[in-house]
Amino acid sequence: MSNELENAAKFKHWVSNVKNAGCTLHGVKPLAVLPRHNGEILFALLEAEVEPPEGGRLPEYLFLRGNACIVVPLLRNRSTGEERYLMVRQRRIGNGLMSLEFPAGMVDATVNDPRGVAIKELEEETGLSVEREALAPLVPYPLYSSPGGSDEAIHYFGCLVEMDNNEYRSFEGRIREHATENERITVTLRTRAEAENGLRSLQARLGFYLFQHYMLTDKKAE
Repeated sequence: MSNELENAAKFKHWVSNVKNAGCTLHGVKPLAVLPRHNGEILFALLEAEVEPPEGGRLPEYLFLRGNACIVVPLLRNRSTGEERYLMVRQRRIGNGLMSLEFPAGMVDATVNDPRGVAIKELEEETGLSVEREALAPLVPYPLYSSPGGSDEAIHYFGCLVEMDNNEYRSFEGRIREHATENERITVTLRTRAEAENGLRSLQARLGFYLFQHYMLTDKKAE
């Protein structure tokens, strides 16, 4: 196994999670390792021998992706009281379609600070800057997207941001480009009803649910 993979934060995080779950890791064989442009590990396909505490062996193939974060921002227009969710549209290689999503990004090396990564991704993808205290976790732990074959777990955050009319209107149609990641993002403001009409992103649909649940729980506690 290469030093780059062995020292990668996402690999160490996966190993730690497996051991903390009571499993024994007997060996790992990298089948493919894909680096980022800066040399960090982006993805890896591993063949691993993992023994659960009950005995036997777990399925051996793992797609090492690492954790991610998603931000569900609701913007409120101080002048009109209008509220819209701040979302992004971009084309995705998984299906070739234009996808409507919430701002998101991979945690990568910053495993222990998903909130900080979420703030950074929100600003990069939409231009909206918020303080750490403005982001509230929508669940107290990350949610696994497909643990049968991947280690990816997603941290969900939400925020409600009030702003004046000019700033509020300025988000619609913004273009954000990141050449190194081959990203071209269009920012948009949507109501939940507008967004969910034909919405194919499972993560975005879950984001709406978690945000609404968080807000309802928060209001009941007040």
